[in-house]
Amino acid sequence: MSISNIFKIRITELVEDCEVNKSELPKLIGIDYRSLSNSLNYGIIPSPRILIRIANYFNVSIKYLLGTTDDEYFNQATAQSDFKTRFDFLCKEKEVTHYKVSKDVHFDQSYITRWFNKNYLPSLELLELISDYFKVSVDYLLGRTDDRN
Repeated sequence: MSISNIFKIRITELVEDCEVNKSELPKLIGIDYRSLSNSLNYGIIPSPRILIRIANYFNVSIKYLLGTTDDEYFNQATAQSDFKTRFDFLCKEKEVTHYKVSKDVHFDQSYITRWFNKNYLPSLELLELISDYFKVSVDYLLGRTDDRN
């Protein structure tokens, strides 16, 4: 579990700026109340799936939520893709195999099998490492935007 003060500040500002009651907000976002509460009170960064829902609801990049950019602008993909499709595309574009990526990024190839067969997402740390490997943003890797940076 990762904790970030900047994430706590960003999520708090976004929640305060929206005109929705805090008790109703998790339902609108599609997350449980505890996930939002932990983020607001302690800066606990949720799982990638929940982070995506929060970023989608507020129409901001994951980079903005995590504090790696101060730019609030986010250009959503015209036709959203998903992680598996983007990962395959990037592998083909770079002419590398899944195995080569796992070896170069230093994680077990069995993770890729789980991601593809069980529709899991990598941890945030692995998403960041993979996006660095392909020189794209986490949002691009997840299919949320067509902007690579």
